[in-house]
Amino acid sequence: MKILIVDDDQLIRIALSSKLKGKGYDVLTASNGIQALEIIEKQKPELIICDIIMPGISGLELLNLLKQFYFSKTPLIIISSLSDSHIPAITVDWGAENFIPKPINFSELYKKVKWAMNNRI
Repeated sequence: MKILIVDDDQLIRIALSSKLKGKGYDVLTASNGIQALEIIEKQKPELIICDIIMPGISGLELLNLLKQFYFSKTPLIIISSLSDSHIPAITVDWGAENFIPKPINFSELYKKVKWAMNNRI
């Protein structure tokens, strides 16, 4: 199963990629929303894990584009270091599958990835 990780922080991309590959997932990475859209069209990942704050297209803008024009049934998990307590609810209201705060708890990540992959339409 293909997972796309979208984050402008290279260390986050490397860490997530390494951990998810270790669980047997095929992992793609993008450093921004524009690159992510190109990968999504060509590779058609089955799950997207995306940061909120990125240059160009933010994670919420990417989520909106996916839900409106691209792959509306592709689950997207938002990750963010934003500390506002309303962020998780906002991301789910916008159509994200789930929210994971940074620093990332990998045990929580695995559970949410597994749940999203098992419950996708």
